[in-house]
Amino acid sequence: MTIFGQSRLTRITYAVLLLLMFCFDFAKDPIERLIMGEHDQAARELMAPRPAGSTGTAVGGEVSGKNMPLMFKGQEELVKQIAASGRKPTAEDMQNLRAMAVKGAIQMAVGVGASDAETAKLVARRSFFETLYVVAAIAMTAITIVGLLYIVSSRLRDIGWPQYLLWVLLAPVFLPRFLAIPLPALAIQGIAFFFYGVLLVLAFIPGEDSNPPTQYKLAQSPTPAKRRPGQFGRLGTQ
Repeated sequence: MTIFGQSRLTRITYAVLLLLMFCFDFAKDPIERLIMGEHDQAARELMAPRPAGSTGTAVGGEVSGKNMPLMFKGQEELVKQIAASGRKPTAEDMQNLRAMAVKGAIQMAVGVGASDAETAKLVARRSFFETLYVVAAIAMTAITIVGLLYIVSSRLRDIGWPQYLLWVLLAPVFLPRFLAIPLPALAIQGIAFFFYGVLLVLAFIPGEDSNPPTQYKLAQSPTPAKRRPGQFGRLGTQ
């Protein structure tokens, strides 16, 4: 089975693509830090003190002429209903109060149900960068894997080496990552030096078509035979 058809890369093209891959590899970390920086900034602005709407906000109220402690809006309404009925709160009422407290706290933390446009905008911005980080990480990993497979496979094909060497060269790097094999730091550094060393060596090996053509000795042209006296028809050759 072959991949990427019969594509080939000459030494110059391979070197250029390899350089681009190295640059892309160094750009991954700044890109991820930039995305997470925007996400963290949105989260800090979301949690910063600012005027907020009634939904998910703790407020103080007054019930039967008495000042009440801070409560979420749903809790305040339920307490007023119990006070207006004149009955003692049941176990179900207490359970509902606790559930509303948890719900209000979660809404306040994540901004769900925010009534003001600024809070809703910050929540959407934080969610966008959180999703973008995951998508970018997957996309950059896919670009790296497909790019390495393409340039190494195409270079091996141009050199004339068998394609199974592709998996021999890439296995030490990809297998520990996909299988989550724990390796000591020294082994990781050794694999990295081996991998990048092999990639650089491939850039200096000439391809099959770059070898000088074999010189063949030209065959001598046949010498026409002399016509014998009285001979007719084809002369023939010696």
